[in-house]
Amino acid sequence: MNYLAHLYLSYTDSEEMFGNFIGDFVKGRNLSLYPQKIQQGIKLHRFIDDFTDQHPITKEMSNKLKPHAGRFSMVVTDIYHDHFLAKNWNNCHQQSLRAFADSFYHHKLWDESWVPEKATNMHPYLKMYDWLNAYQHFEGLEQVFHGMERRIKNLAPISKSVEWLQNDYNFFLDCHEAFFPQLEQKVEEFRQNAFDQPKT
Repeated sequence: MNYLAHLYLSYTDSEEMFGNFIGDFVKGRNLSLYPQKIQQGIKLHRFIDDFTDQHPITKEMSNKLKPHAGRFSMVVTDIYHDHFLAKNWNNCHQQSLRAFADSFYHHKLWDESWVPEKATNMHPYLKMYDWLNAYQHFEGLEQVFHGMERRIKNLAPISKSVEWLQNDYNFFLDCHEAFFPQLEQKVEEFRQNAFDQPKT
C-alpha cells in the first residue's frame, strides 16, 4: 500500500496513523526509540505491506504491469490502490480528502526528534505537491509517477503508469474493489489481536 491507504487504515487514531506513515522509513525490529502508539503504527504498516504483497489479487495486478514496469510493478500497483481510494473517499470517510490531507500535513508529531530523517526531508514535498490529494486525478498521478521515474534514475518507464491504468482501468478497479475490503477486515483483526488489551 502507498501513503494514502496507510493513513486511511489508521485514521481512527492520530498517533498510530503517524507511526503507520513513517513505517517505510523505519528499519529493524527494535522500536524502543518510539512511543507506544507509534510502535503500533509501524507494526501495522509492516502487516499491511506483507498482507498486500502476498495477496493473489495484488500479484495479479503486479504481473499485468511487469512487462511495462519490471521490478517496480508492485510500487505502481500500490499507487493505483491510492488512486481508487482517493476517488471513492467521500463514500468511506466522513472527513473530506482535502481536510484529511491538510490535517496530516500539519500533524503535531512532525517536529518530534525521533521522526526518521528521510521522512522529515520528504515532508515539505508532501505538502508542496499535495501528494495525498494528487492521487485522485490523472494529472496528479502523472506528476507523482514522473517524479518517481526521476528518483529511480529511469530504470523503468513508470512515467507511463497513468497510460497503463487508463488502458485497463476496469481491470484494476475490479481488483481494487475485490481486494481492499479484505485488507480492511484483516487490519481490524490484526489490531484487535496485537494491540487491544484483554478486559479484566
